[in-house]
Amino acid sequence: MRVLLLSSLWPPAVLGGAELHAAQLADRLVDAGHDVGVVTYGSPGERVIAQVPSKPYPLQEFASQPASKRALMHLRDVWNPDTASILEKAISEFSPDVVHSHTVQGMSAVALTRPGKMRIPHVHTLHDYWLLCQRTSMVQRDGTACTTSCRGCAAITAVRERQVRGNAPDVVLGVSKAVAAEHDRLAWASGRVRVLYNPVESPPEPRPVRDVAAPVFGYLGQLAAYKGVATLLSAFKAADIRGSRLLVGGRGPLLGEVQNAAVAPSGAAPSGAAPSVAGVEALGWVGGNMKEQFFNEIDCLVVPSEWSDPAPIVLNEARARGIPVIGAEAGGIPELVSPKASALLFKSRDAQALSDRLRMFAAAPADYTSPPELAPLDWPGHLEGLMAAYRDAGAR
Repeated sequence: MRVLLLSSLWPPAVLGGAELHAAQLADRLVDAGHDVGVVTYGSPGERVIAQVPSKPYPLQEFASQPASKRALMHLRDVWNPDTASILEKAISEFSPDVVHSHTVQGMSAVALTRPGKMRIPHVHTLHDYWLLCQRTSMVQRDGTACTTSCRGCAAITAVRERQVRGNAPDVVLGVSKAVAAEHDRLAWASGRVRVLYNPVESPPEPRPVRDVAAPVFGYLGQLAAYKGVATLLSAFKAADIRGSRLLVGGRGPLLGEVQNAAVAPSGAAPSGAAPSVAGVEALGWVGGNMKEQFFNEIDCLVVPSEWSDPAPIVLNEARARGIPVIGAEAGGIPELVSPKASALLFKSRDAQALSDRLRMFAAAPADYTSPPELAPLDWPGHLEGLMAAYRDAGAR
């Protein structure tokens, strides 16, 4: 089968898990004997056959731009005139059996309608809320999560619904029940949406067994307000668990706050010294072999999201390694937490509740630890579900 993947970003240009998943999917499809081409929004990389120019600047620089330039990007994301011709050419030359779109921010809704106009079977995966929110996350400008649909979100929802209907993707995959339910209310999406959870790689080796009298907690993700990073730092300090540590991996606007929390009152600890009094350690970007080292070191992962997080891949990665998760009751997180750790779920944005869960785990780690499981889906199962979606879309 010939599969054309659409993804705004592509490694090495990475902002989140969606582009990493799409790249891993490309590798898996090729290993299974399929031909794969990729169209991106100005992101060169392996298997990329065409790029829609990223004007007026690369997508990964969006957060650092002034409001006026962010507005220009939003405007272009409503209708990008470059996408149609470039995507049409890529489809004509690559001749795919199916187009599979992922995040298409920057390419505009044209990326979701052009395959249909060309009568090519089309599957779209919902990794975020781009169809419902111009910021893709239902998060306000100050980084806090929306509690209701604002005028801007309502407007962009109406615009994109009008753009997509008539040439909508044939099958729409939600990475969790939560994100699928949010989109199922769109008129064009009704009856097309199904759930296919993100897959997880098998860990390369078992985690070492160690004494957890002073547990090591971990956070891995973007360092932003809507991810609950500030709430986590506050809760960890209030929990005051003797000897415990909090490893914080990632980058983003709250990196300075994390670094400040990791500095002892008397100043930064010298190289090779013990962790600061606070027990917080700022790791910066964690990827590749460093990610496995991170998982080997922590006893419990914390996912404190303050937005409707569709399906954090890091949660599945922890579950596959038998690492308990303290998760916020937000988005798809409750669906993905191991049943044995469900008592560790807490109300999103509630620092006191999170502090209580940290202490609960520290008091009895074994109560919340289950064997490693490739759940809720491994790669073979994911590909089986994906092939069914391709066939249902009309691919042969």
